[in-house]
Amino acid sequence: MSFTQVLLCMRKSIEEEHPYTSELQEPLKRPDDVIEAIERSKQTGDHSEIHNILKDRNINLRTAIEEEIDGVNKKRTIARKLLEDAVNGNKIVKRELDIHVKATDDKEDSINYALEIDFEGILSEESPKQTMVLYDLLDLRVEKRSEHNEAFTNLIKHPVIASFIALKWKKTKWYFYTTSLIFMSFLLFYSVFIIYLFNRPEVYCSKLEKLLSEKNSKGILFPEDNSGTKQEINECERHQARISKKFLADFDDNFIVCEVLFLTFFIFLSAMEIYQAIKLKRQYFKELENYIEWVVLISALITMMFKEIILQSNWEAAVIRGIAAVGICAAWLELIFIIGRYPFRGGDFSIMFYNIIKKLVRYVISMFLMIIGFAFAFMVVNYGHNQDSFENPIKSTMMTLTMALGEFNFEDMYNTFKEDSTSRGFAMVLLVLLILFGTITMVNLFIAVIISDISQLREDVYTQNLINMAQCSILVEELLPSCILNKMRVEDKMVVCLHSLCPKGCSGTKLSPNLKPVVDQLNEIAKLNSEEQDRTKSHKGKGSSIQTQAAILISGRTF
Repeated sequence: MSFTQVLLCMRKSIEEEHPYTSELQEPLKRPDDVIEAIERSKQTGDHSEIHNILKDRNINLRTAIEEEIDGVNKKRTIARKLLEDAVNGNKIVKRELDIHVKATDDKEDSINYALEIDFEGILSEESPKQTMVLYDLLDLRVEKRSEHNEAFTNLIKHPVIASFIALKWKKTKWYFYTTSLIFMSFLLFYSVFIIYLFNRPEVYCSKLEKLLSEKNSKGILFPEDNSGTKQEINECERHQARISKKFLADFDDNFIVCEVLFLTFFIFLSAMEIYQAIKLKRQYFKELENYIEWVVLISALITMMFKEIILQSNWEAAVIRGIAAVGICAAWLELIFIIGRYPFRGGDFSIMFYNIIKKLVRYVISMFLMIIGFAFAFMVVNYGHNQDSFENPIKSTMMTLTMALGEFNFEDMYNTFKEDSTSRGFAMVLLVLLILFGTITMVNLFIAVIISDISQLREDVYTQNLINMAQCSILVEELLPSCILNKMRVEDKMVVCLHSLCPKGCSGTKLSPNLKPVVDQLNEIAKLNSEEQDRTKSHKGKGSSIQTQAAILISGRTF
């Protein structure tokens, strides 16, 4: 078996194992009525029977259910069963979440008016882990991303789920702050390590170099003998030989402290990434940011391993330097994404930046194909002329890309052809086409894609914030023992204050302004629930009055 096959098998096993296996050990007894109701609903299109069974048997979305599928016993939550097997199962789950929202008073201007959210529909009192339903929603969103992404995203943004995520985040945010601090420390020592290796000190390794330097600063000087200090001599020898000592080998140098800390934070980050991959499973492999983090870690590892030869002038050292350059650039780019993961604390810009990058990838492919076409065209037209910029495909592609972004170098291009007016004519036609298709059309299309729907972009930021907080909560619950998780539990109920101005004595909790979508949806759900209760009461009232009239008629006839 090849190394690639081993990696694929490891990834598959990671993705298939459910992280809440221990929580599924006690499935629902007599689940046949639920299973049969779901099957019947596929034909009838009526979900009321399912809701009635869940209500009568006091079954919530987190309850485990076991059934035999293709000869194998499969355990999953009721929420996952509904979302995977029922037609429009998201509507069933939404309704089950809606019924846990109610108003505490029917008068909005009363001090007692608030909205009560009951989380018992997604929690279990017997388990310290509270994010089981949340994990299923995130996992299914990734699994069925291209087909039903909107349905799962709307469930994650449901006010009951969103409020629970916000409360759970307050209990678990220390984990994110800790990982952020570790990454920033890693980046600091990584940057110091790069500066130490590649910084060009102003050391003059010959009399002539020093003479020229002093001449530029002070005027005409006569050369003097300059043997330099011992440190300058060592720096000159190191600079000329392009050598560096092995990583963690020079214990006489104070820089060994930086190397030890650099390696320590590297190990911490690598362990955390592996832990996240194991716990988040397919969610981990669907995030672009995680691949960027691995680029940073792998490049840092290679830079440490080959420190001894990284300054040399052979091609192997050039490859290592290129990997190090990509790694340190990606590390600072990752810092932007890390800042964006601070929910509702100024990180919205970073999340927008991250989402735009993912969105523009599809359009960049089209632009890249256009650039390649023009690069080959300019390479052909400039053949035989003194124009080094188009002498090979790679150089021609980079030059064409800069031209498409506005750096045309028109005069140089025009004068290159000298007496060859025919080639100049073709080149000018190609340049005009590049301006039309590249600079005017393609580049401005990128801008239009970014700003075309600001409201949708803000909605994406809100969703990404919730996902980031949810993933952090899931990781913490998998990391800590039950005795600590019991102290970090979210209360089963939450009372939300909806008053625009609140006097003393209001028992509700004010939500953050960034959670305004939650408040709006809670209001709407509470009104719908109140109207449904009124209809139910009126139907019962009509039914009882009809029964009374019938009894009177019957008794009259009998009499």
